[in-house]
Amino acid sequence: MMKKQLTTWESACIITGYGIGGGVMAMPYLAAKNGIPISLLILAVAFAASYILHMMIAEMAVKSGDNPQLIQVFSRFLFQGRFQKALTIAFFVIMALVLFTNLAVYIAGAAEIIHSALGIPMAASRLCFYAAAAVVVLFGLKAVGVSEKAAVAVIFVMIGILAAASLLRPQRGLPMTPGTWNQGLAYFGMAMFAFSAFFSIPQAVTGLNRDTKKIRKAVFLGLMNNLVLIIVITLCSLISSGEVTKMAMIGWSKGIGAWAQVVGSVFMVLAMLTTYWSISLALGDIVQEQMKWGRKACWVAATVPSLLLTFLPIAGFMEFMRLAGGLIAILVAILVVPAYRKASGEEGESMLGRFGTTGMQILIMIAYILMAVGNVVSV
Repeated sequence: MMKKQLTTWESACIITGYGIGGGVMAMPYLAAKNGIPISLLILAVAFAASYILHMMIAEMAVKSGDNPQLIQVFSRFLFQGRFQKALTIAFFVIMALVLFTNLAVYIAGAAEIIHSALGIPMAASRLCFYAAAAVVVLFGLKAVGVSEKAAVAVIFVMIGILAAASLLRPQRGLPMTPGTWNQGLAYFGMAMFAFSAFFSIPQAVTGLNRDTKKIRKAVFLGLMNNLVLIIVITLCSLISSGEVTKMAMIGWSKGIGAWAQVVGSVFMVLAMLTTYWSISLALGDIVQEQMKWGRKACWVAATVPSLLLTFLPIAGFMEFMRLAGGLIAILVAILVVPAYRKASGEEGESMLGRFGTTGMQILIMIAYILMAVGNVVSV
């Protein structure tokens, strides 16, 4: 049951689900400061850089054998010599903390929406969302793939309804004036974060039985789904919001009408749910790989701490997403490209072809360093 093969679309939806939660809904606020022409140009660059980086991870995962996770990939291709074990453990601890905290943010954010909409006590709201999110992950990769596929379909339907309503009731024109360098960097950083699905790539590789043709298609479709959502949400929320809010759905749904606030609330909960599924699935597999525990014990280790963290003070949505994005970007920029350089010299198919050159590797590293800068600059 745990090892059933995924379809290409299910794999793509796991990748989409990883990035659809927080970063996508923060994009319109930053796009409003940069103007649409510059924002679209930055978005295209971010998409291209993200696709190449994710394909680097995919190639390394394929070459690492059966069921490889990102930490195992780094341990094989990058962490070498007498410090290999210590570096592997350190990276495992750092990434576990980052992912635990990310999951906690999604539980807390969804709980606030459930509490406001239904009047359920906050603690009960957290438990309700956690139950809906964690139970699916307990049943493994195929269950998450099928659930993500259904959730992504519902999300596109809801966004389509809201987009149609936006076009019927525009309130303002699109912003065209470019912003400052800092605002451009902040938009680029958030765009890269919205496309980031690093830890879901090994799940796609495993679910597709290392079929390189299907993996390329799944990675492209997964990131393309998020690109389409970013563009539609940005354009429609900018023309329909009386005030462009940091969490775009709030201002967007208010600008359309009361019914849209209900649809918007469901969308936000569903978006956080899909992200929770993808991240916790990846985290559970990482724990299983490193600790050699049973599947259920790894599931508990991957999900329960995130619930417990929600009872501690957590920073605001926008600030935390940018901080987490910056931390992940630094780790990726430092580790993925050097690891790929070594992996590319090993026997096996190059999944990037002419886009895997040294010059391209340097550009990708620069892009992720700029992402880290963009996530901490003042806007």
